[in-house]
Amino acid sequence: MPIDGLNIFLYLASWQFKVGSFSRDYSTLPMISGFKLFILLLISISTLSSMTACSEQPPAQPSCRVNASAVSNHQGVAACIVSVNGKLLVTQLESGLYDLPIIKNISSTSSGSKSAQCAAHQSMWLQTGLNVEVQNVVGAQADGTWLFGCKLSSGFDGSEAPFDPPHWSSDNVKKIMFINPFDIELYNWAQRDHFDIMRDAYILQGNYQKAE
Repeated sequence: MPIDGLNIFLYLASWQFKVGSFSRDYSTLPMISGFKLFILLLISISTLSSMTACSEQPPAQPSCRVNASAVSNHQGVAACIVSVNGKLLVTQLESGLYDLPIIKNISSTSSGSKSAQCAAHQSMWLQTGLNVEVQNVVGAQADGTWLFGCKLSSGFDGSEAPFDPPHWSSDNVKKIMFINPFDIELYNWAQRDHFDIMRDAYILQGNYQKAE
């Protein structure tokens, strides 16, 4: 059973009750005063609360990174196309379906509209914990979602096994992985009306990378 503040309190309280009620030889059994019990309870709850708060809060979001030669004035919902050695970075949802790392409600802020490139960057960070550099437009979905080529820092070669999303990611994201989008079918993709354009954007991003 996990030990938390309540468990510690109940354990110590029952211990003192047994000692005080049934022991006649107080010299051989420890006694915990009410004040000490109260202090121990406060310490336990404080420690537990601190650990919980640390585990639930995401780190500070990195600044939006956009390639200086690819800055655009597009606005709205956006997602990254990350291609590494012929593999596309995707999220696998709890349903088992695949999708690009995308959050549709971050395209605007209280201070005004966010650029589509920064929306793509933030979606990638919030869903995967990866800090990418956003590059050129490589596609646009019929619903207005922009697709940008994005570059990962060194350390990935596309052969990585599926890995867990960060703890601050959406609840419906199960795994992050690299796949070949031509190895899956339409019914494997969460947003089916995005499937063909996603493939086209993946090809275009690969062509850009070969030309670099």
